[in-house]
Amino acid sequence: MRRKRGLCLLLAASMALGSSFTALAADKKIDTVKLSFSYSKAPESGDEIGDITVKAGSSGFEVDSAEYTNIEDQDTWTVGDIPEVKVELSAKDGYKFSYTSKSHFSLSGCNADFKKAKIYDDGQYIEVYAELKRIGGKLQGASELEWNDTTAEWEEIEGAKSYDVKLLRDDKTVTTVSTTGTSYNFAGYFNREGDYTFRVRAISRYNNKTGEWSEDSNSLYIDEDELGRYGGSGHWEQDGTGVWYAYDTGGYPASCWKQINGAWYYFQSNGKCVVNSWAQIKDNWYLFGTDGKMMTGWAKVDNDYFYLNTDGRMLIGWLSDSEGNKYYMDTSNGKMSTGWKQIDNSWHYFNSNGHMMTGWIQLDGKYYYLNPANEGKMIAGTTATINGVQYNFDGSGVCQNANGVSAQTPGTVNNNSGSSGGSGGPGVSGSSGSGISSGTPGGSGNSSNGPTSGNSNNSPSGSSTAPEPGRTDGPG
Repeated sequence: MRRKRGLCLLLAASMALGSSFTALAADKKIDTVKLSFSYSKAPESGDEIGDITVKAGSSGFEVDSAEYTNIEDQDTWTVGDIPEVKVELSAKDGYKFSYTSKSHFSLSGCNADFKKAKIYDDGQYIEVYAELKRIGGKLQGASELEWNDTTAEWEEIEGAKSYDVKLLRDDKTVTTVSTTGTSYNFAGYFNREGDYTFRVRAISRYNNKTGEWSEDSNSLYIDEDELGRYGGSGHWEQDGTGVWYAYDTGGYPASCWKQINGAWYYFQSNGKCVVNSWAQIKDNWYLFGTDGKMMTGWAKVDNDYFYLNTDGRMLIGWLSDSEGNKYYMDTSNGKMSTGWKQIDNSWHYFNSNGHMMTGWIQLDGKYYYLNPANEGKMIAGTTATINGVQYNFDGSGVCQNANGVSAQTPGTVNNNSGSSGGSGGPGVSGSSGSGISSGTPGGSGNSSNGPTSGNSNNSPSGSSTAPEPGRTDGPG
């Protein structure tokens, strides 16, 4: 009896020891990682980049380190910056990290948002990546303001999408202009003797807020004898090489835009006005009529249609008008598309007015379906149910069993997806201009050899409805 009891005790001890080894081998999984983020002071644009504090909000682990991962050589924050933080954690004895999905992480403070996690050493360590609240505030004023002859120049500001530049004469404002560059030629504004300075402020790319004005630049003194080089009132002149605007005090605008009597003109480096031609200015194409005026709206050039925004920029991509019509302006040359057009690997059809077609169409006795529920894309190589009827479409989009469905017949049109033409700009050759004819800049020239006036009467449909300026997000 004693022997049996002793055996039972030995077995019990053995089982207890085995249970202890099992417990040591199977660490407890950390189900939720709670982290709390905090700054010593909430940063704004221009503040120095300080430290980020991260504390553990749940048991089973401790925070080893926390650091920013996207600042590199950056010393201060800029409006719109999104701080990215890497947090290194280590599991305590008897615990391990086992999960990397977002549902197992709870982050608080600084608007922290979990992005990803990586586990190392069989769950003993983990890296957690998070993004914090965007940096707010205003951009600082520009620095290194200098005059380069008549051109104001300044240092680029990180995070700026554009700049306001204020020209002052004897501490009084002459004009304020906007530009996306880091320089501006004020040649046309020097029409009185005095000390000229300028200030610059940036507009944030992130929140469109205007920044702080810079300090004044160094002074540029213009005396009475120098006024002949610069702006003021003037008149048009021309010779066999072109036309220009001559200031009454002498000189002329060059390498700049200038508004005269409500119309915009562009003057080249030689002072000659762009006339009856396309011109690429910085990254955009513009069209100028026979009178030199910048054109807007629909324009017909060599039987092709283009659309010019209210600021004169030739638009490309998708456009929409207020009547719901969709257009596609070729991205390589700006021409309005007609006929079949492959866009992003899908086929669309545009009638002779440039309107994107939807629904059933019939071309050369063949039926196609342009799915209105899928941005007018042609159905091809599949079977589709339309209005309760099943139809078969081959790889070219031709319906094999149309059976007399009611279809539109948009007619035969040309597909204007060709090349951009010559060096004269998109869709026209460099020699399309034919001079001024009887109309000088500021006048009413009507040469038939170049673009007509850019008003709504040149619409491909003949209507006055204009596309929404700048709309390029596609149909639907």
